[in-house]
Amino acid sequence: MKKFILTFLVFFLAVSAILFFSEFKTRNFVETFIAGPDDFDEVVQGITIWGDGTNQAILKPNDDRYDEVLAALRKWEVKKVLFKDMDINQKMYQLDFINDAKPMDPYNILINADGIMNIHGREYELVNGSSVEELIEMAK
Repeated sequence: MKKFILTFLVFFLAVSAILFFSEFKTRNFVETFIAGPDDFDEVVQGITIWGDGTNQAILKPNDDRYDEVLAALRKWEVKKVLFKDMDINQKMYQLDFINDAKPMDPYNILINADGIMNIHGREYELVNGSSVEELIEMAK
C-alpha cells in the first residue's frame, strides 16, 4: 500500500510540475495573444497607444513607423506572473490593436510603466522587448 501511495504522489507531483511549467513559461506576445506570426499583418490594421487618458500615438499601415513598431511588438516576450499585481498607481497605458474585420471588438491590452500587463483578465510581465514608452517614441 505504501508503494502505491508513494507512486501516486510522485506521479501527481510530476504532472503538476509539467502543467505549472507550461502555464508560466515565457511566450511570444504576438503568437500567443494576437495571431500567428504570418497572420499578424492581416489581423492588425492599426495600433493606438493611450497614456494618462490621452492619445499618445495612432499608427495605420501606411505610416512610416508602422512596420518598425510591428517589428518591436513581434519581439515582445511575456510571462504569466503569479504573485505580482498591476499597480494602478503607476503610469498606465493601453494598446488598442484595430481589426477591420471586427471594428467594435479591438484587442485592448493594459500595461503599466513596469511592464505588467493585463491580458484577458490575467497578469503578465514583459520580460523581453521594447517598453511601451519606447514604442511611443518609435511611433512619433
